[in-house]
Amino acid sequence: MATAPFSIHAILAQQTERTSGSSTAQIKDLIAESDSRVTSIQTEIAALKSQIAALAELSARESAAGEVLRFLIAPIRKLPVELLAQIFVLTIRDSDPSQRWYKQHTVHIRDAYRLSHVCRLWRNIACNLPRLWTGPIEASFSLEFDSAEKEEIYADGLRVWFARSEPLPVPIIITGLREGNWFSKIRPRLTEELRRISPRWRSLEFHEKTPGSLLQQLTSRGLDALEELQLRNVARDVADFDPTTVLSFIKAPRLQRLTIDSACRIPMPWAQLTDITLTHQTSSGVLLDIFSQCTNVVKASVVTAGWSDTSPKMLPLDKLSFLSVFWVESFVVQEMKFLDFISAPVLDELHLSFQVDSRIEWTEGFTAFQLRSPNITRFKVDGRGAYIPPSGLLSALRHTPSLTHLSVEDSPGSIDDAVLNALCYTNGVEPMVPRLHSLGLAAINCSQDLLAHMITSRWWTESTELASCSTPSIVARWRRIQLAEGRDDSGVKLGPNFRDAMEDLRGTGLAVDLMDWRSWRSKGEAW
Repeated sequence: MATAPFSIHAILAQQTERTSGSSTAQIKDLIAESDSRVTSIQTEIAALKSQIAALAELSARESAAGEVLRFLIAPIRKLPVELLAQIFVLTIRDSDPSQRWYKQHTVHIRDAYRLSHVCRLWRNIACNLPRLWTGPIEASFSLEFDSAEKEEIYADGLRVWFARSEPLPVPIIITGLREGNWFSKIRPRLTEELRRISPRWRSLEFHEKTPGSLLQQLTSRGLDALEELQLRNVARDVADFDPTTVLSFIKAPRLQRLTIDSACRIPMPWAQLTDITLTHQTSSGVLLDIFSQCTNVVKASVVTAGWSDTSPKMLPLDKLSFLSVFWVESFVVQEMKFLDFISAPVLDELHLSFQVDSRIEWTEGFTAFQLRSPNITRFKVDGRGAYIPPSGLLSALRHTPSLTHLSVEDSPGSIDDAVLNALCYTNGVEPMVPRLHSLGLAAINCSQDLLAHMITSRWWTESTELASCSTPSIVARWRRIQLAEGRDDSGVKLGPNFRDAMEDLRGTGLAVDLMDWRSWRSKGEAW
């Protein structure tokens, strides 16, 4: 209950009138009486506060008792421990390594610790559930510590995480290896904690160039569980370091996925690898030499520049289903000869990217490569601003009859009226790539009226399809269309008439997305 407000001016007037004509001694007696009453009131307040505190404590106890009683009869307490453990595992969110600045790469860590701090029962289950502690764990060599004690606390935290995940494999991400301060940042305790569990690494990812001496220390105990390695490059931080003497990876029995700078020269078990990404620009001859050892490769991404003087034999990659080739530097026709000597009969997805200074000439060798890879269903071209002649794109499409997904990005002039007309379904005549059902175009300068006509020609509603089921269409119906504008204000813009046409198609059920350049680059095509 709030106290009634009072005015000090009113009290002053009241007491002035009360003491009018009183002596100083009489006023002092009044003061003593007032002080006595204040003391008595404060004593009474203290007693009431004590009673209130006792009642508050009693209320808290009763509330706690009620919560405990509810807990005792809660349905979750009747669940078997095994089922509760499975629920725990399912509640752990997947981390997103790309969202480091938003701390989305550590949500699995926070989730695991929250579960282990709910109650004693949950803590016992969580701490004895290795699957709960097998999310990616980052070990940073760049953290600044005020004291050696705090550094030990950090290392102890990693040790606890590793202990709780035992004996299961764990993904390891190593960051903070900035060039120039390696010797001050290579922390012995952190290195030892990582080295101690190296036989349990499921994956190992280095974000920066790695000192050779650290790599040798970390991998000296074996890599029995290692399935994936991302090693950008290795630096010779000590004079006698020889990358060819690092033999730990060649002895890793489960290693299958590799991302590496092809110039680092560390021996790898090429024959057992199924997924290979080579990040350093490499001559086609060297790439062919590497892939001649990769008899089981299924997925490959390479960066190439230049050509070898040798004339290699045809290289059969009989299991290769995905290939991405990024050509850099000044482009010459003969660079495409990298594909002249590859045979990939089961290739399903092909990506071509260019970072070139001149226009690209489509070669007959590429057509021959397509004929040796007749099962391509997904084809992506990223021009990065380079001009790809429409005749080249037409030739590529003509020789991919099984194509279902097509993406062309940032290649002004590559899609002209001839390409769009070839893709149109008109008067029941089979168009080019009749199985095509997913299309992505970004920063493409073409006739928007003809593009809208082409898209409309290959779309019909489900009711129309059911009505004509007795005569199956010779062309696939669209499943998804994604279109993006140019990279800046001066780039390609989708006009209002085109947008209206796409909105009409969306109203009939076509999944069509119109986006800006930034959204396209962050999301890519929904394949």
